[in-house]
Amino acid sequence: MQPGIGMKCVLSLVFAFTLSAQFPRYDVQSRLVQVPVTVTDAHGRSVDGLEAQDFVLLDEGRPQKASVDTFATGVAPIALVVAVQSSGISAAVLDKVHKIGAMIQPLITGERGCAAVVAFAARVEWRQECTADQDALTRAFEGLTPGEELGGCMLDAVHEAIDRLAKRPKARRVLLLISESRDRGSENDLDEVLVDARVAGVTVYAATYSALKTGFTSKSSKVNTTKPQKQPASLSEQRGTLPGFDNVPVPPPNERLDILGGIRELKRLHMVKTTEALASGTGGAEFPFTRQKGLEDAIERLGAELHSQYVLSFIPEAPAFGYHRLEVRVSGVSGAVVRARPGYWSVAQ
Repeated sequence: MQPGIGMKCVLSLVFAFTLSAQFPRYDVQSRLVQVPVTVTDAHGRSVDGLEAQDFVLLDEGRPQKASVDTFATGVAPIALVVAVQSSGISAAVLDKVHKIGAMIQPLITGERGCAAVVAFAARVEWRQECTADQDALTRAFEGLTPGEELGGCMLDAVHEAIDRLAKRPKARRVLLLISESRDRGSENDLDEVLVDARVAGVTVYAATYSALKTGFTSKSSKVNTTKPQKQPASLSEQRGTLPGFDNVPVPPPNERLDILGGIRELKRLHMVKTTEALASGTGGAEFPFTRQKGLEDAIERLGAELHSQYVLSFIPEAPAFGYHRLEVRVSGVSGAVVRARPGYWSVAQ
């Protein structure tokens, strides 16, 4: 054997081994790519009745021949993971989350699909594997309890959720985050998790809330148990006001601001919005909420979107390893707004 040829064989084997080690979790037996597409008009209403000839699908700028299915024509069932932030600062939100378990099956997954529940604070805890049992889902949501005060390993939870969803090859894979918009100290990296989501074909949605108010008004975690010596009260203290500010009342200790907590939350505003990156990078969307009705509306909007989506399926005409940019256009609908995954990651040669 010639030395040059032998070296090429060795390099090829090393490259193949590297690829298999990089993507060990995903069994890629088919090159079929599925692209869920949401089409709305200028007023935000779903556009129904579109057919394959109404879509233009480009893979790296090259037109692809795609078939089109809808929920009504029998698309693959939905496999949903609901990942809930269970930090101590999220206690008020968990009270709202407890009430939405009965909404998941009728509004999102339907009888053919399944849903799982995972909680994350300082660590990731699976509360319910994917099931079509509505009672089991209700119990899983009702059983969520607050964990570590400031824990929120969102990306770690997303990483595990993608891993489980990837094992359901004949399903539309959807992840719903109910969380803050920013991660709180995960071990996994955002870019790597996005690659995982694109390889597995997972669409990420997020119902988000802000913990800024909680950070400013939460009780301090440090409690002074030493009994203070009684001091004579100043005139201002007797009146219940701040010294020098007779018109400014002093709040009781349990209502005073946690200043350090507030500063920490302000600093987090400059961090990358994790949920926005995950949603936009996979073709999903964000649904901000503050009240119970807002969370319930988010569940209804997600269900309505998934049930009105078009699912474009195609086999790439020029498959190649790596990231592929996708573009979806709709013809014949004035002012149509199209949202789809911006690309996919192919591990096939």
